[in-house]
Amino acid sequence: MKVIAHRGFSALYPENTLLAFQKALEAGADGIETDLRLTLDSQVILFHDDDLDRMTGRKGRPESFTLETLQKLELPEGEHIPTLEALFALVDGVATLVLEIKYIPSTYRKLCKIIAQKAADRLDWVEVSSFEDKVLEYMHRLNPSLRLHKIINEVFTLGSVADKRLYDHIHYLDIDVSLRGQVMKMGLLEKYKVIFWTADKEELTKEIAAGLYGVMLNDMRSISV
Repeated sequence: MKVIAHRGFSALYPENTLLAFQKALEAGADGIETDLRLTLDSQVILFHDDDLDRMTGRKGRPESFTLETLQKLELPEGEHIPTLEALFALVDGVATLVLEIKYIPSTYRKLCKIIAQKAADRLDWVEVSSFEDKVLEYMHRLNPSLRLHKIINEVFTLGSVADKRLYDHIHYLDIDVSLRGQVMKMGLLEKYKVIFWTADKEELTKEIAAGLYGVMLNDMRSISV
């Protein structure tokens, strides 16, 4: 079963930083999941929140600042907001990268185009995820060979994916682990490669036996699952 580091080794190190990614690789993670946003000058950065405040103490959306300004901000443990290129250089094919594209109507198409171009020669280890169907459909049009993850955290969305024909361009379902009971009842483990997030504390013996493909963890000390 695959183990993917959710925002890197984020239980012990600042999320979405090169330190957290490096520590996840050292711990033996099969993959790294991270969040993508576009700066004011159209550079791809790794940052989760809509606002900078929680991680940097500065107010404002990441999309409102240039890369130069953002990289002057300090994250915990002296880390800085990394670029996608820096993560590519760090990983360089030794693990899978799952790149979550944040849906922002004004930037998602440009971001998708950039990612499609950068992933073109990395298709064996770079994948794309999103909650938003528009993002996944657009990415599929840009590059049908790119492996895609549909992120799900609500029960009613599970109903739409039960019919695999509606999502035949999707390779993985990244599902909130709190929905594991419904997933089992619907037999989704038999139809899709399902990844539960974030599954640091849950007992998943039945799900693993039924064919669970993988888990996303904050804490790589749980990697024994």
